[in-house]
Amino acid sequence: MLDIASSLTLLVTLAVIAGCGYLIYQSTNKNKAPLEGAALYRAQLTVRLCILVGLGLVSLVPLGLIQSVSNERAELHQQVVKEIGQSWGSQQTLGGPALVIPYQYEKFTETKVDGKVERQRQVFDDEVVILPYKLTLDADLQHQFRTRGIYQSLVYQGDISGEAEFVIDKPDMANLVKWDISHARIVFGVSDNQAIEQVTRFNLANEQQMPTLDSGTQLPNIYGMTTGFQRRIALAPNQYQFTLSYALTLRGSEGLNILPLGDSSHIHIKADWPHPSFKGYLPASRTMTDSAFDATWNISHLTRNYPQVFSANVERGVTEVIANVTLFEPVTHYGKIERSLKYGILFILLTYIMLLIFELGQKSRLSTVQYLLVGCAMCLFYLLLLSLSEHMAFLSAYIAAAAVPLLSIPLYVASASRSKRQGGVMLMMLTALYAVLYSILQLEDYALLMGTGLLVVILLILMYLTRHQAEHT
Repeated sequence: MLDIASSLTLLVTLAVIAGCGYLIYQSTNKNKAPLEGAALYRAQLTVRLCILVGLGLVSLVPLGLIQSVSNERAELHQQVVKEIGQSWGSQQTLGGPALVIPYQYEKFTETKVDGKVERQRQVFDDEVVILPYKLTLDADLQHQFRTRGIYQSLVYQGDISGEAEFVIDKPDMANLVKWDISHARIVFGVSDNQAIEQVTRFNLANEQQMPTLDSGTQLPNIYGMTTGFQRRIALAPNQYQFTLSYALTLRGSEGLNILPLGDSSHIHIKADWPHPSFKGYLPASRTMTDSAFDATWNISHLTRNYPQVFSANVERGVTEVIANVTLFEPVTHYGKIERSLKYGILFILLTYIMLLIFELGQKSRLSTVQYLLVGCAMCLFYLLLLSLSEHMAFLSAYIAAAAVPLLSIPLYVASASRSKRQGGVMLMMLTALYAVLYSILQLEDYALLMGTGLLVVILLILMYLTRHQAEHT
């Protein structure tokens, strides 16, 4: 769809070309005799066609203006959706759980003082991050719509649960001073803390009561786990293996990202929304119905480049492999309107050509003003569709907006041509056009194919209707 500037530039260019052509025509034919008979008919028909093409190009201006208004409304809608997402909860990224154990190590430096070598000992504090050996995570997402004014945003509430099995290996370091396993902690990364509604379980296998949780992970160098929550645990010196079970409820919008931090990770996500989009590491299996979807990932640690055990003080990202699902609306009403505007000039020109065929068949003439008003009625359809679709279902808005050209144009043509038959034929043609347009707007994968097929069918029909026009000359 051309924008306003492009449309005006095209119109000026065509006007210049037409003016030059007219001057050349006048200069080469000023001494010739006036046209008569068949030559005069062909000249008049050619001029008529040029006028209709010009009117069609002029219609690009109101169509471009409507497109500009539609884009502004769509941008405002996206801004509102973003603001609702920030208030409700943005796209969530979950990473964890992970075990963090503090330790101390020593370093020796040698310096020469008065020819003597002195050895100095320094002790440094660090933390080691141990990722789970086995990780299972189940997410059940329930979609909702949050509204602000006339706009609405798709959001979700998610119930997250699972287990993480840890196997602890004391690092084999010659300079290890202290391995402080009694002050270990378990962290769980959540990208948007304000969207956490509650954590109902974050327990070891032998714990009965819910432990006290602290906000934050204190892992500023581990991208993907910089925010979230944690709990302290006191492990026994000989406790080398344990299992943590967790359950929490959080809010989010757009989608959900899961970091497969386990040596082997099993991730299961389901939602009561029929339109998922999978990015990143694709699921091993998925099932989609008209009202829900279900997807499962089985991810090995071999798919990523970071180890299972690493230092917390070294900058590292753990987001290179992500199991992602995005909840999206396949075609919003703004997208449908933009798509329909792309066919606007085609519909207007087809209507003009049909009116011209009526003229040729009935030996009647419609004025340029009447053609222009017909084009205005067809442009008004798109403005009505844009304004009505913001307040009612798209199908209802489409029917209400299409009623204007479907009723006004056939009645106008019947009155101007004094032929009810022409009005009836125009009504059938417009009904078929708007029915096909609605079908195209509902399609996603086959919209281009159907639109191309429409052009082919219309071309064949026009060629059939005009096959005997040479007999009038």
